[in-house]
Parts: sequence; C-alpha cells; structure tokens
Amino acid sequence: MSKSINEIPVADRPREKLLRKGAVALSGQELMAILLGKGTPGMDVMTLAGKLARVVDEKGLALRVEDLTSFAGVGDAKATLILAAIEFALRRIKPEGARIETPADLLPHVRHFADR
Repeated sequence: MSKSINEIPVADRPREKLLRKGAVALSGQELMAILLGKGTPGMDVMTLAGKLARVVDEKGLALRVEDLTSFAGVGDAKATLILAAIEFALRRIKPEGARIETPADLLPHVRHFADR
C-alpha cells in the first residue's frame, strides 16, 4: 500500500516533486493525486489516487463518469476534471506525425509505462 500524503517528506510530495523535477518524473498515481487535490475523511489522496489510476488503466478509453464517481469523494466535478484531462492529452498526441527511426525515438512514446 502507498504512503499517505502526510507520511511523504514535503519535498517528495506530488506537487512539489512536479515543480522540482517536471511532470515526467511523476508516477500515474502521483499525477492523479495532483488532479484530485485532496482525499476524503476516510481515505488520503494517495490511496484514492492509486485506486483511480488502476481503474483508468483497466478501462482505458472506455472510462466513464460512473466508473470514477463510484468512489467516495469523487463527484461529478472531479470525474469531469479527470476525463477532461485525459481527452485534452489525447487531442494533443499526434502519433501520425512522429517518426521512429532509432530506438531512442521510441522512449517518449512508452515513458508512461515505466511505473506499471
């Protein structure tokens, strides 16, 4: 199980880590924690983020609002924020314009699998 946000040293918390190292250095769970902003009285943000990240990975592009709002602490506002973030990223990824000529060219396309 992951550490709660209060158990993580301040410098290694998701927001601070992103500011220091950039978004690419964060795991999917950490990115989700930033989108959520906070947990619930019964569940810290890192635990909730981990559960939601697994659902996103399982559902992929079939992810629906109902998949997210089934978790306590995730209402319509957070669910739409997460879905909008995914759609925003998808619209900006243009794989048809990328040429992979060397193994190094592939790294940016698979980097997000590093924490899985």
